[in-house]
Amino acid sequence: MAAPAAEQMRTTLRRSWQCNPGPCIPLGRDAWHVEINNGQFVGKWVPMHRRSGLEAGLCAAEHVDAFGVGAGTPVRAADGALTVAAEDGAVALLHLVPGRPLRAADPLDRQWWGDTLGHAHRTLRQFTHPHLVKFDPAAVPHQGPHLDLEPWLGPAVRHTVAAVRRIMVTDQLTYGVLHNDPQAAHFRLDPSTGAVGLVGWSGAGTGPLLADLAAAVLAAGGPAAADGLADAYLRASRVPPDECEAALPALLCLRTALDAAGVAERIHADGGRLGDHAELSRLAGLYTQLSDAL
Repeated sequence: MAAPAAEQMRTTLRRSWQCNPGPCIPLGRDAWHVEINNGQFVGKWVPMHRRSGLEAGLCAAEHVDAFGVGAGTPVRAADGALTVAAEDGAVALLHLVPGRPLRAADPLDRQWWGDTLGHAHRTLRQFTHPHLVKFDPAAVPHQGPHLDLEPWLGPAVRHTVAAVRRIMVTDQLTYGVLHNDPQAAHFRLDPSTGAVGLVGWSGAGTGPLLADLAAAVLAAGGPAAADGLADAYLRASRVPPDECEAALPALLCLRTALDAAGVAERIHADGGRLGDHAELSRLAGLYTQLSDAL
């Protein structure tokens, strides 16, 4: 199943949003930058089985944006719908959040990163939606040929899943809405205003808020490279520091093991690529460091 071509996207926008879009410039495999009546927008496509999740994420983005964090709010179609069916999937039109992506290597950017993620979590405290997917370590596949690619990988996935499940049962964790992909590229700093937005809500879910912090820390390169991010997050969010100290290490290990499993799955599927093997080795080293600290 493939995303529609740019011209198909323009046709969908003309028909369902009753507008005259300019050229659709690809922003990846499933998103396009488009100008409509001198305004800047993003066209987003997902497979049909992800439509309800996309709409839940769009509603979360509307909620976050209402509290002052630019989140790429949806433009409803002419009939009022959040998304429309197109090319075996669903299309949404979003407002473009101005600015540049944050830079993981910049200490000040890392503080903005943590602060904005914490603020977004706080604004979503009262938000609910029936189609937000719940964070569930038990749903992680524990078996598969790709997990045998490295002797440490299968045991690491099983061990970290069990460890996080124990924490979720025995500890008092702070739950809420998760962005689920808080990498630096999804944060937008507008130099003209100093405002920082958070886009890319199509995979939003619910679970322990520290799962998002773990993803952000790892996206920054791991704890040693993420100085300032977690502290800024804790100042802005409603997660207590002692909870972070107790639970974040296990969530970091889980996320690292799952990232490595995803890389191994790609290697297994296509016969192996040098770049993927190098990434798998990096994650193995990071997992060793993190698990030793548990």
